[in-house]
Amino acid sequence: MAARPRLPSVPIPEVPAARATSPGNAREPALLWMHTGTARVRTATERHRLTRGQGLWVPAGLPYEIEVEPGSLALPIFPAARSRSTVINRPLRVDFPDNWSDWLTHQFARSLGYLRGAADDSGLLDLLARARPADAAREHRSPLPTPPLPVSPEALTVARTLLQNPSHGTGVDELARSVSIGVRTLQQQFLKETGLPFARWRTAARVAAAASYLDLGHGVGWTGRQVGFATPAGFTKAFRAHTGVTPRAYGQGRRTGPPANRPLPSALEAQLDAHAHGGAEGGETGEPPSIPASRTWNRISDFHVLVWVHRGTARLVVGGRRHRLRQGDVAWLPAGVRNSITLPRDALLLPLGSRPGSSAAPPEHALVQGFPPRAEGFLLHTAVANYSFLRPEGHDPNAVTRRFLELSSTPDLPAAAGGTVASAVTRIVEGFRRDPASRRTLVQWATELDVDARTLGRDFLDATGQTYAQWRTQLRMTLARQYLEEGMTVGRAARTLGYADASALTRVFTRAHGMSPREYRRTGWQHTEEELILR
Repeated sequence: MAARPRLPSVPIPEVPAARATSPGNAREPALLWMHTGTARVRTATERHRLTRGQGLWVPAGLPYEIEVEPGSLALPIFPAARSRSTVINRPLRVDFPDNWSDWLTHQFARSLGYLRGAADDSGLLDLLARARPADAAREHRSPLPTPPLPVSPEALTVARTLLQNPSHGTGVDELARSVSIGVRTLQQQFLKETGLPFARWRTAARVAAAASYLDLGHGVGWTGRQVGFATPAGFTKAFRAHTGVTPRAYGQGRRTGPPANRPLPSALEAQLDAHAHGGAEGGETGEPPSIPASRTWNRISDFHVLVWVHRGTARLVVGGRRHRLRQGDVAWLPAGVRNSITLPRDALLLPLGSRPGSSAAPPEHALVQGFPPRAEGFLLHTAVANYSFLRPEGHDPNAVTRRFLELSSTPDLPAAAGGTVASAVTRIVEGFRRDPASRRTLVQWATELDVDARTLGRDFLDATGQTYAQWRTQLRMTLARQYLEEGMTVGRAARTLGYADASALTRVFTRAHGMSPREYRRTGWQHTEEELILR
């Protein structure tokens, strides 16, 4: 692999003071966590001074102010609490050891919704396994145990993947390929090391996750879908086989225990209470949950995006070109060109900023540069300031993209180069953005723009990395996800995108995403909707 270009040695700006006034989370609690330095949080009745490693749990609906001192960095985290009940109704201060830093940064990244299914509760079982009940009255209600873990590295990796995401729909053959062993070998490892065939182990993991959701007061139908069962009947049958009772009876029994019992806290809340009361036995807080592998959906944006590999490595595809990103690398993703990013386990990726630009740029303009380790604090501050209202006064969200292009000796990215035909590619990209329902073929575009159709086709492939037909479908899928996230019905989205009906859109969407539009609404994109986080 060729040596990564490094940006010229320039002074790294100091991290300025930041503040947010009365965000008052309407629906979800927040965790305000200090990555470095000091901050002050005020509510109507309380004052809190937070230092490095400390966090403050702020319940939903409580207005507050936070002031972050110069050189300090606070991250607002929304821990996927929208999908379940919460019971901590007071501000709660928590101390986190240094080794929890990356996991908490990952939680902030999940709040942004940049990654696929970013706010799914993928750490639920890991957290429950380490959490201590919030009060002694509930200690007898221990969670349903998870199945035993295998010990072989390959089987253990698969097991952890399924524990972190019980609804994971990948088949055993693909799971085996993901760890580079055969299906039979993987199945033998599970049977020999856990005493359970792979299929039964997977079902037991889903049932354990389902029991945790039922403990939190969720309905049977929602719970079954959340942990990956296709039908309520299938969920009920599996749950009864593993517990001896139906999900409904289990949920009712947990809610009608001793009078002092209230719904169990969410997994993160239980972890917070455990930290706040001294951690596990002997005062040990243990290791944080691992950061799961993740990826973005294939997308064609109408804006350029700058992304940063905060930890680990990443695989980037822009148009038809692949790049391997290392820790500290910053990559420019051009507008109008398909891109996707894949992150292995324990890797962290954060968006740094964006710039409007609806024109396609050649894949060569997927700039990748390396930032020195000393820039880490300022880049993390930039991500927080650009994607939340916790920012300095007079903050310029375009400063980082502008500076990146200047330092890369690229004052601006040309829409396309090469004269009349390249200009025609730009016209097509911009025109289709305005009217995604357009049925014009490339030949019709060539006639309208007075260029040779074959040359236009070659230039379109060079500029976007895809044929016109492939690009048009990918752009429609990008817009479909956006429309679904905004609450548009599948039928209206189909009409807006030029499909004959909802069924036609559903077929194409399912083929591209491995899930239907309705499933995507449930599990494919959930990010926080609180106003403190910008999208």
